[in-house]
Amino acid sequence: MSNKIIAIINLYKKWRKENPDNWIEHTISQCDLDSAISVAVFSINANGKRNPHQRRLKSDSLQLFNETLKKRINDISKCSNFSELIFIMENCKVKGIGELACYDVAIRIGCYLGLQPDFVYLHAGTRKGLQNLMKNKVKIKFIKKEDLPEPFKSSDLTCHEIEDILCIYKDKFKTSP
Repeated sequence: MSNKIIAIINLYKKWRKENPDNWIEHTISQCDLDSAISVAVFSINANGKRNPHQRRLKSDSLQLFNETLKKRINDISKCSNFSELIFIMENCKVKGIGELACYDVAIRIGCYLGLQPDFVYLHAGTRKGLQNLMKNKVKIKFIKKEDLPEPFKSSDLTCHEIEDILCIYKDKFKTSP
């Protein structure tokens, strides 16, 4: 499986180089945290296109989530790590906003604030990828990079990049080497 993982990592790096995350880049380009929160929540890039992850979310849910987060803007601005930030996202989520949306909004705002995950956070797609990789059920909310098999453990990948790989290539981890 190690060679297969290396091949997937290399495929991901090539793909990401050719396809930067426009939603993160647009959030980072905002002039203030208030604007960054709105851009992150409504999941829009510089062209006004919504991120496919959030395409099914209702405008009312996004608006309420945005308003709820804006009430916590002071707390968000004081976050010293990604764990604090995602905790706020999860505590502010409203009906119609799930764990993937919370993570995606947190990663965008985190990039704006210069905060990166110290763990690989799991949502439906990444959890499935990890289950396929580890060949057993996973019920945790996050995993440490060092608890993953090689070559993830010793790679130069960030926890966010590993999260991305587990989600994008989840089905590739199902099959035998």
